[in-house]
Amino acid sequence: MTRQHHPAEVLGPYALSRRGFIRTAARAGVAMGLASAVSACGGSGGGSGGITLQLWDTDTRPERTANLKKLISMFEAKNPGIRINYLGLPTDQYMQKINTAIATRSTPDLLTPKASDLAALVAQNALAPLDERVQKAGLEQHISEQMLKSTRAAAPDGKLYLTPTTSLADVIYYRADWFQEAGLKPPATWADFDAAASRLTNASSGRFGYTLRGGNGFFSQFVQMVYPRAGVSTFFREDGSSTLDDPAVIAACEKYVALFGKQTARSDLTADFKTMVAQFGNGGAAMLSHSIGSYPNHVAALGAEKVGAVAPFPGPDGQVLTGWMTTGFAMFQASEHQEEAWKFLAYTMEPEGNSFWAQKSGYLPGNKTVAKERWVTENAAMKAALDAAAKPGVVTLEQPYYLPEFTSITVTDLLPEWQKVLQGSLTSRDFLTAAATALTTAKRKYDKEHG
Repeated sequence: MTRQHHPAEVLGPYALSRRGFIRTAARAGVAMGLASAVSACGGSGGGSGGITLQLWDTDTRPERTANLKKLISMFEAKNPGIRINYLGLPTDQYMQKINTAIATRSTPDLLTPKASDLAALVAQNALAPLDERVQKAGLEQHISEQMLKSTRAAAPDGKLYLTPTTSLADVIYYRADWFQEAGLKPPATWADFDAAASRLTNASSGRFGYTLRGGNGFFSQFVQMVYPRAGVSTFFREDGSSTLDDPAVIAACEKYVALFGKQTARSDLTADFKTMVAQFGNGGAAMLSHSIGSYPNHVAALGAEKVGAVAPFPGPDGQVLTGWMTTGFAMFQASEHQEEAWKFLAYTMEPEGNSFWAQKSGYLPGNKTVAKERWVTENAAMKAALDAAAKPGVVTLEQPYYLPEFTSITVTDLLPEWQKVLQGSLTSRDFLTAAATALTTAKRKYDKEHG
């Protein structure tokens, strides 16, 4: 999912009980702080007989906010009877504010939730399902099948609550100029990757073959580099047990960990997104794993001719891709203006709105027609992701964002244990066995509660 953060890297707290919402709001004074913001929600009318919708945004990076306001103005120009009021929510408090609004029945009309927020919101029956509207509008045939699949996979009941407007996909970036100078072809297999990481490392000069994410947000890159190599395409077996302890996953993890301190800098132990991007852009690393969203950063630092991108390579049993992370818009179930709100949602999936928003975001467009536009086909990272997804027999690994505990386990609980693995005080096997136990417990609890 830029700042640029991958959307999976900025995650809100989980839903509290209704009583807990109100207690928290009372302590923090949130209800009072929201009073002016929500006073127009739930039936607000615009001037001159028009309708005014309220949109709450959970990602308020300045440039993104400006682009979203431009998208809104483009929509309003085509729909003169509809106005949209924008409200940006603080990154570290947005879920608390949304939960308070749900508890006090003062939700807005529109929201920009992250895929990882859907489990909590759907559990409260807060969002309106969009499947029927998408089909009735004839939009489904124009939207990427992969994006539709990933969006539905993020919801507990497999429905569309988030518009498949844009998406992030994982790639491996490489310094095309370094590869050429060393007489290496772009990596096409895991063996190529290993050889290049070793060949292009010169620790004495501060140049390494790869930069590894050891710090905050590590799990997304861990999955990207381990599961495809293992050839494992699902997070859970049929009995609900986690595949993190699969022997192939453990072996792939051991190979990934073996890079640390040899083909990577030891400072990668705490490397987060910004550190990795700086390492790659400043000439400290030949390869980097991340989403397509960081492509503009690399081009700005190095120039397009020096930045190559490939999708994670096929494993022993064929091509396994890490799932696409959908970013889009949602509509609250309690909105009194669902028809008008739907018009905006549809606009974000139609060619004009989708092209503008995807291009400004630097993400894959959901609309198939837009995906053929020149700005997409000339973007090396986007092309690599789209080409990989189009290969026959490709299988996509979808992370289980629908599990309420998934984020706390993978973002908070596993980070210190992962750093122990890199430092050699914990084995990959023990790390993954414990992680698998936690996810298995969460999955079986979820399955029991949802039949």
